[in-house]
Order: sequence, then C-alpha cells, then structure tokens
Amino acid sequence: MPELPEVETIRRQLEPLYQGDVITKVNARTPYLLKNCSPQTFSSAISGKKIDRFSRKGKFLVFECQGVFPVFHLGMSGIFLKDKAESKYPQHIHVELYFDSGKQLFFQDMRKFGKVWLYNNYPEFPTLGLDPTITEMTIEWLQAMLTNRKMNMKAFLMDQSIIAGIGNIYASEILFQSAISPLRKANKLSTHETKSLHGAIHNVLTSAIEKFGTTYSAYRTINGLSGENQNFLAVYQRDGESCVTCDGLIKKIVLGSRSTFFCENCQK
Repeated sequence: MPELPEVETIRRQLEPLYQGDVITKVNARTPYLLKNCSPQTFSSAISGKKIDRFSRKGKFLVFECQGVFPVFHLGMSGIFLKDKAESKYPQHIHVELYFDSGKQLFFQDMRKFGKVWLYNNYPEFPTLGLDPTITEMTIEWLQAMLTNRKMNMKAFLMDQSIIAGIGNIYASEILFQSAISPLRKANKLSTHETKSLHGAIHNVLTSAIEKFGTTYSAYRTINGLSGENQNFLAVYQRDGESCVTCDGLIKKIVLGSRSTFFCENCQK
C-alpha cells in the first residue's frame, strides 16, 4: 500500500509537470471509486480548471484547481501515470485527465481500493493527526502523544489519528532504526527512546522519499518506474535473514492482523 513517501514522491513528480495546466477533458470510468459525487459531476467540476498546485496530508493527495479540490487516496494499488503506454493494466485505468498543453494523466488502480472525493473547499482532514513532513513534529509533542497510551508501538505509529502517513513498511523500519520493539507499550518509552524514535521517523521517511518510495507490487512513479527504497530496507520482508547490525535473524510476527518484522537482539 502506498504510504507517505510514495504519495509524496508522486506529488513532487506531478507538480512541475502539471502545475499551471488547464484540464480540458475528464473521463471518470468507475463510479464507486467516487465517494461523494457522480462521474458526471466530477468531470464537469474540474473541466476547464487550472491546477494551481498539488498538496498532501498523510496518504491523501490533493489537486488544487481554482477553488475545486479533487482528493485521491491510492488504496492498496493506486498509481498515476503520465503515459498510458507505461500501464501494464490499462483495463484498470479509472480516471483520465487531458490538458490544454497536450499532456495527459491517468489514475490506475488494479485492486480498486482507491478513493476519490470532490470538495469545494480545501479538505480539513479532521480524522488525521500530524503529518511529520509538513508540520514540525517536536520531541515534546511526540512525548505527549506517547504518554498514557497503552497500545503497542507498532499500533501507535500506524494510528493515522496520531501521525498521518505511516503504514506497515515504515512502522517496522522506524522501530528498527530506533531500537524499539514493536511489542513495547507506547507509555513505557524512556526519554532517550523517545528522542531515538523522533529521529528515526524523520530519517526513515526522508530517506524513502529521496529514493522515490518502496515498490513491492503495484506502486510505480508517474513514469511507470519502480521506487528504489526496497533495496535499502533493514527489516521489512526480511524474516529469517541476518540482521544488518548484529548476528541475529529478523523475525516476523503478526500484530493487529499485519505482518511485523524486527530483530529481537537489537530492538528492546
């Protein structure tokens, strides 16, 4: 599933290519992906609109179009492609955008868990917590969020109402880099561990964005290319392999119905 680094990669690639372009034609082919409007309403609302900028919160991508705001959530397999020829599954292209510049943009989603909304005001995302790459996440704020929460650390990092954008891949990587077990209770972290966690959140997400995200199955950049971050993961999908920092083996367990990867020697 695309997480914050993948959605941010897409945003950074879309903006220089399409910012300032006018949408001249829209084909919205799959009605149930549109959560608060019909395909006809969606198409008529954004046709003729200039894209002022692209923004993001957590895993949500916002097109800012002269007072109209299409919002995309990529679900498990959603991607954007600038060239239809780069699609391996053109039958799963659900939204087509055509521009006055001659450019095109396609939203593809093989598993159809993606979602699209249309708003007349910038969405407030009231259920989302702090986005650690948009708003400054201080150590003091993080400590306050940890206090009195008895959930395990994996669940804490993946709770979108606390920190927006972290999913299964990056939760495991952040906990490994901060040397904290995913089984630890959030309210039991020491001050030193909180500082380590704070640094790891920043480092892991920033590094993944610099490497264009992580590709294991469907995720691609808008050029149809895989991300590169999967080549640098320390624990995710490495169960049974040697730890990169000790002689132990990476272990896989299930927490909250999700696979979790960690080193028992390094993560206390």
